[in-house]
Amino acid sequence: MKNVIFILFTLSVISSGCKKSEDSTSEFSNKIELGTGLNPSNSFILTGVGTTFTSTATIYFRLESQDDMAGSKVKIQVMNSNGTLYNDWEYPNPQSYGHIMVSSFRIAETGNYTVSGILVTGNKTIASISVVIN
Repeated sequence: MKNVIFILFTLSVISSGCKKSEDSTSEFSNKIELGTGLNPSNSFILTGVGTTFTSTATIYFRLESQDDMAGSKVKIQVMNSNGTLYNDWEYPNPQSYGHIMVSSFRIAETGNYTVSGILVTGNKTIASISVVIN
């Protein structure tokens, strides 16, 4: 009888540990960060994170999507403060899954801009950030 109770108890612990949580949330969120470099020991971490850069700086971005990017190309779109397009760049995704894209671009003219990270598949804007170029 003790063996039967032990087996039933063990099975109930195992089955409760395998239940999917109803309120599980992704460890990822929709955000974009800009910086002046990459951490040499972890290239998913930016250095010099901020929103003000010089016109001669290479600007690194880290775009994070709450949902899997599913291999979509990423577009970085830079809009002038008056709402006109300054420039945009498309980056191929090196893998068919993942939540983070890291690369770089340049804004050569001084001014105020809005930088947006967009998944090309579905034309979904993930996040935007205001920047100043001196």
